[in-house]
Amino acid sequence: MRVPAAQLVATDVAPLAEPEITKLAVRHFGEYARGELAPTRFRCFGDACDVDAFDKTTEVYGLMNEREHVSLGPVAAWDRARIAFYFGLWYWLSIIYSVKNKQAHIALALPLTIATAQIVVGGAVGAAIWLSGLRKAPTFSRAALLTMVPIGLFHGIGHLTGVFATAAGSVSFVQVVKSAGPVWACLLSGLILRQPVSRRVWLALIPIVGGVGLASAQELAFVWSAFVASAASDLSLALRNVYSKQNMDKPQAGNKTPENTFYAFSILSCLFCVPFTAALEWGGAAAAWRAAVGVGSASAWPLLLLILESGLFFTAYSEVQFRALDSVSPVTHAVGNTMRRVVIMVVCILVFHTPVSLLGAIGSAVAIVGSYAYAMAKTHEKEEADRIAAQGRADGVVATPAAALNPGKVDHPLLPLMKLVGKVVPTAQ
Repeated sequence: MRVPAAQLVATDVAPLAEPEITKLAVRHFGEYARGELAPTRFRCFGDACDVDAFDKTTEVYGLMNEREHVSLGPVAAWDRARIAFYFGLWYWLSIIYSVKNKQAHIALALPLTIATAQIVVGGAVGAAIWLSGLRKAPTFSRAALLTMVPIGLFHGIGHLTGVFATAAGSVSFVQVVKSAGPVWACLLSGLILRQPVSRRVWLALIPIVGGVGLASAQELAFVWSAFVASAASDLSLALRNVYSKQNMDKPQAGNKTPENTFYAFSILSCLFCVPFTAALEWGGAAAAWRAAVGVGSASAWPLLLLILESGLFFTAYSEVQFRALDSVSPVTHAVGNTMRRVVIMVVCILVFHTPVSLLGAIGSAVAIVGSYAYAMAKTHEKEEADRIAAQGRADGVVATPAAALNPGKVDHPLLPLMKLVGKVVPTAQ
């Protein structure tokens, strides 16, 4: 009887030894730095993996070579820790930016100049990241650039008016008024994109409008310019988002990640913000600067550093925001953004001793809860549209979901550190 060739190979050649699974030890750091271990994900069970010995489906992060697999712990635990870190960092950077931004405006009566400086800092950071090779730069055709210019214009106007509102009024009041952004989003989506708004969404807008109205009526430090500028900021940012959706079918930039889009908008915004600010504040800039720093260049450095710090923290919190929100579901996003507003309001009320009436606090709470309800309503509609589309595909009907689902790709937690030290090695497949 003839033995199949496959069986001959299997019996004549000794089987390859399974790589040994070990826990992380000091020697692994040196091996990893020399490129002898590569980052990977593999299924593991037993004591070496810090998981249930009977759970053979748990996936862990690790390092590997042909001899051993080093377990760094379950993927789920790493992901929870990473998301918690991103959200904590996002909140912390947002709070520091809000405080330093307000402190800069208290010291210097040039709100548009400060806002423009923050945008310039953001654009400079983006350019430095691209030129250094830390992140691949986006590529723009002429048509794609022309598509992005008006969107970048609205981005700049939204930031200028938002910062002006903070200079004119309290940070807590501006946060309440800016929670009405969904109202503008619904109105503009209907007028420009011709997208219908469901009854559920309209009902969610009622507490937003009512809460903002109550908080504004009872605001002890109410300033009309702050209210109008906050509303203008909401309107501008809503226009930015609406026109971004409207232009989805037009030529787009290559490598257009959310982070790259933010930096591109910051650079394009400079084309509008710099001349606009110069035209409005150049005449009184010298007098305002002398009033802020007095005589002598030494006293100017703390103020310049404060403005620079506000720009860096604004850029940093925007960068971390994209990373945090890209890692979670829309529901978690809505909860996180709602709580961020609450935390900023509470901290700034304590730091700047902002007076708040009881009805004003109730109105603020109602408005923020309404913004959360709006986010939940929109999330429910998106999930329902995706479910219907999936059912249509299963039935052989061509349908387009409301939005593409995030595949949830998670990078190895050590990759960012590896990039910084220049020790990146290919990830095992």
